Amino acid sequence: MGTVETIFGVVVLVLAGLAVIGALVFAVVWEVCAIRRTLAAHRRQIKPSALFWRDHATVSIPERRP
Repeated sequence: MGTVETIFGVVVLVLAGLAVIGALVFAVVWEVCAIRRTLAAHRRQIKPSALFWRDHATVSIPERRP
């Protein structure tokens, strides 16, 4: 490991390896964010049961007419 060509080859190999690892990390983070965005967009808003029954009354009381 003494020649200039060998040192240059090792440096290029290390930089290429770092570039590949960086691209893989970027792709994984991108996919995780996309999945979280998709889940958040399709998440249902659940109403509390008291509000549900007040808004959707099952029994209605007729009004009295004088």
